[in-house]
Amino acid sequence: MSKSPQVLKRSLLQIDRLLRDRRGATAIMLAIALSGIVGFAGLGSEVAAWYFTTRAMQNATASAAASAAASLAAAEVTSGTTQCPTSPNFCRDTGRAVAASFNFTQGVSSTTVTVNNPPATTANLPTCSSPFTSYNCYVEVVISQPQAAMLSAVVMPSGWSPTITTRAVARANTKATSTGCVLALDGVASRAANAGGTGTLTFNGCSIYSNSSASDGIYVGGSGVVSAQGAYVVGNINGTVHTDPTYGTNTGVNPTVDPYANVAVPSSSTTCNGWTPNGNNSLHLSNSTDTATLYPSTAGGTCAIPHDVRLDGGTLNLCPGVYVFNSGSNLTLTANAIVNAPPQDGPIPPATNPTMSASSCPVHTAGGGVTIVFVNSSGNPGTASITGSPTVNMVAPTSGTTSGIAIFQQRTTCTSNGNGSGGCAATLQGGSTQNINGAIYFPNNAISYSGGSSTSGYQCTQLIADTITFAGGSTFSSDCTGSGTQGIAATNGTLVM
Repeated sequence: MSKSPQVLKRSLLQIDRLLRDRRGATAIMLAIALSGIVGFAGLGSEVAAWYFTTRAMQNATASAAASAAASLAAAEVTSGTTQCPTSPNFCRDTGRAVAASFNFTQGVSSTTVTVNNPPATTANLPTCSSPFTSYNCYVEVVISQPQAAMLSAVVMPSGWSPTITTRAVARANTKATSTGCVLALDGVASRAANAGGTGTLTFNGCSIYSNSSASDGIYVGGSGVVSAQGAYVVGNINGTVHTDPTYGTNTGVNPTVDPYANVAVPSSSTTCNGWTPNGNNSLHLSNSTDTATLYPSTAGGTCAIPHDVRLDGGTLNLCPGVYVFNSGSNLTLTANAIVNAPPQDGPIPPATNPTMSASSCPVHTAGGGVTIVFVNSSGNPGTASITGSPTVNMVAPTSGTTSGIAIFQQRTTCTSNGNGSGGCAATLQGGSTQNINGAIYFPNNAISYSGGSSTSGYQCTQLIADTITFAGGSTFSSDCTGSGTQGIAATNGTLVM
């Protein structure tokens, strides 16, 4: 019993010493301080990471808005669209695809990519000019993505995490460049627009375009000389194109929209009136006195040409209408041939606005033009071969489904063993006696071309093909008022905020 007070006394002394001992306070204070230091250090590093994420997101937003606006501009040019549709929403789809290329993908990591046309916020934006109305020419892109708070969560309120949001607005420009006369559509071909031979190419008040991304998407070599209002190529130009300083030579541009991409290919199974085949069921004119006049049953209608047409001489009159060369049938013209499409009552050719009232046709329509179409439902379509400088005077319709198109080959990429042994590329080498008012349109195949006259030719000639080789001197003019053609011009989306 006598030991109990002593044990209690010793225990109390030990507790008192423990309470008076300050040697562990530094460790405790350091532990508390380190928590804050780590938290603030984490906040600093995470803020830096969020800053770089914001920059990357802003770049993605700007690129997405510009691309979506360019998509809207291209749609307006080809189909008259003045606002992004809801189904399919090409503006939204384009914007989200571009954002995804920057690793900001809709629905991934809670990311949202919102594309608005017109913008949800229109403050400080001027209203749109024709063909758009109100604010429909603008496309707004907003990207939002929550960020994880990790070490910074030590010093921030419970459950806190930041969300980064960026916004950009771009305007759809339907005519960002000068009017074009020639457009090579192939996106990768070397020398897609090839002026590597001899002769002078003259583009009166219009430009040359190439969608090729190759280093020689436009090629000028040999002794050829190219003079144009401007030159526009997705890739680069090899050689020299003499241009107006206002427009110049432009590389790295947006691809140019095919202005006739939405035009349906005509068809017909009704043989044209006046068809009188002679030999292998084809129509062959060989003497200077030979004449054939073809026409549809109704004025300006559509009829079929079931077999080849070849002119080594004589005159072929095509009255106003659409002439469908079926089943791979070809048109071949040599030196002494004459084609009037349509035959005209006035001068051939007049300087502008050709007279197309063909009173010599059994069925005719005042002001009607001609479209020649090459089709084949089961193989390669036919093509045109014009050599030796025959006389070709042709005017496209100014209205109807083929408005502005003089020669149209269906959208089939031909095999090398197609018609004959050379596929279905076109050869239109009529020189100065080849005058075509309207578009020569071979969207999937090649053309070798020389034609047009600087003094007496028609004043609206367009050449659009997969690839184009200029085989000699050519003259193009762009006075296309009232011709029914669609414009060739690069479109883009210009970032405005």
